[in-house]
Amino acid sequence: MKISASQFSLLLGGSLMLAGCSTHKTTWEYRTRTTDNPKGKAVLDSYGKSGWELVNYTCRPKDDTGTNFIYQYVFKRPKP
Repeated sequence: MKISASQFSLLLGGSLMLAGCSTHKTTWEYRTRTTDNPKGKAVLDSYGKSGWELVNYTCRPKDDTGTNFIYQYVFKRPKP
């Protein structure tokens, strides 16, 4: 069976793409930080340097005054 140059290129390209695929499934660890005194950038920078990625952020009222809030950050990173 003779393979044309275009068929060979297609076969080679497909093989190279599949070679980069992994069947290893990444598992994650999560960390939640809740505070009523947000540090903003400092908190995010600190966790980011440790390999944590921010995946969610919520802010909810702490009381009925509308001026005090609870901030919750959710981070994840691949398990070692």
